[in-house]
Parts: sequence; C-alpha cells; structure tokens
Amino acid sequence: MELLEQIKIEFKNPTPIEYNSIRNTTGWDKLDLKTIEKGLGNSLFSVCLYHSEKLIGIGRILGDNSIYFYIQDIIVVPKYQGKGLGKLIMKKVMQYIDNNANNNSFVGLMASEGVEKFYNKLGFETRPASRPGMYMINRKVR
Repeated sequence: MELLEQIKIEFKNPTPIEYNSIRNTTGWDKLDLKTIEKGLGNSLFSVCLYHSEKLIGIGRILGDNSIYFYIQDIIVVPKYQGKGLGKLIMKKVMQYIDNNANNNSFVGLMASEGVEKFYNKLGFETRPASRPGMYMINRKVR
C-alpha cells in the first residue's frame, strides 16, 4: 500500500504537544504550551496528516477570513518529505481559501529558504524587491 493511501487526514488543530513536537523536527524556536494553545485556538483552518497515529504533517491558515489569509506552519516531518504530503496539505489549504476568499483577497505565506519552487508551482509569486515584506520576532528575556 502506498504511503498516501495510509495517511489519515483530519481537519482540526493539532494538540499543543503534537504541534511542539512537529516544530521541533524543523529546528524552529521553542514555544511554551500555553502560547501554542492560544495560537492554535486562533486558526481559521487547520489540517493534520497522521501516519500510524503519529502526526507527520500540518498546515494552518490565519487571518480575518475575508480580506487576508496567511498560510502558516506547512510542516512535514523530514523523513516523510518528498512523498507528496506537502502538496496534499497545500491542496486542502487552498480548497479552504477557494471556498472562503473573496475577489482580490490577499493570500500570503512565509517560506523557508529553498522551497520557492514548490510554492511557485502552486501559483505563489516571490515578493518583488519594490514591495518588501518585513517581520520581527519578539524576544523576551526571562
């Protein structure tokens, strides 16, 4: 049986512990469980992929559900990458956007270096230098 046939798709947020675990596979900054729980509770849409009852992929959408949609946390556990799971997650994410976005709604995402071609194939464009995107990470000393 092919891997994709063994995948269970659930349209829900992962638990904070699952989310923390899958983030750890990417080397992303650590977050405390209360912060994760609050953040996940503000998702517009989430999709989780499970294999043998273990979370192996996620995708979320944040935004106002009308004008702005931000795709976040497209994560596939490294040992499962390159098997079509990222495409499956994005298919489900884009179905939600297609069903909920209006004409001229903005759909944005931030991606890791080296995955531009993946998103280009899905219709996303790299932001031109004349329209820079910006970000800030709030670092609190404890």
